[in-house]
Amino acid sequence: MKRLLFLITLFLILVGCGSGANSQTTATVTPGATATPAPTVAPTPPIPDVPARIVHFVTSDHFHLTGSLYGRGKTIVICSHMLRTTREIWSESGIPQRLAVQGYAVLTYDFRGSGDSEGPPDIWSLDVDLRAAVAFARQQGATKIVLMGASMGGTASLKVAAEEQVSAVLSLSGPQSFSVSVSDQEIQGMKFPKLFMASQTDEPFVTDAKHMYALAPAPKEIYIYPGNNHGTAIFGGDNGDDPAQRIFHFLAQYVPAD
Repeated sequence: MKRLLFLITLFLILVGCGSGANSQTTATVTPGATATPAPTVAPTPPIPDVPARIVHFVTSDHFHLTGSLYGRGKTIVICSHMLRTTREIWSESGIPQRLAVQGYAVLTYDFRGSGDSEGPPDIWSLDVDLRAAVAFARQQGATKIVLMGASMGGTASLKVAAEEQVSAVLSLSGPQSFSVSVSDQEIQGMKFPKLFMASQTDEPFVTDAKHMYALAPAPKEIYIYPGNNHGTAIFGGDNGDDPAQRIFHFLAQYVPAD
């Protein structure tokens, strides 16, 4: 009888271990880099009450864009939004407010034709709009600039990062090619830190993330989450606060706030 109970208990333990392994985040870091610990999935904390200043800047082809600037500091994180959304997706995630508390300045903005920015929607000018945001950040005295984008905003961030002097780039479900494209050669030339995030069944975005990660030189990190959540939808839900914590750890490691 005891032997039977032991075998049943052992079987349940093995089943539990197996099912737990299937739900784990896939994480890869470059050899020699400090890997982010795999934390227990924790609920997302309340968003800090950090007010934003409304700002305006002009693109090289004379469109006036609107943004929100959180916090103060010489290290500015510029957040680019997804298709059919506005800069508000970032404030809803709480990422800008939480980064501001950590000493970063964070600029979210609307691409032309979206939210409060003027002009007709033009997905072919994503990189032009982001370059205007970078120029604005430099006018504010930024000494380090980080580009972070979701979906098409991730593509724009990678494209502009390949051409501008930036300190790091973070892509959440950013395809390698949308309306603008990032070549394999551009990815291979990115010497600054890179973080890729995607969801396991969110195709073709997860395949693009893995491809770009494989091409990119160190330092680099990639995190693949279960499910098919896309872009900023990676935050919260079953992923809890893990995506946010990995972003914070990545920035603290490679681009600490000034």
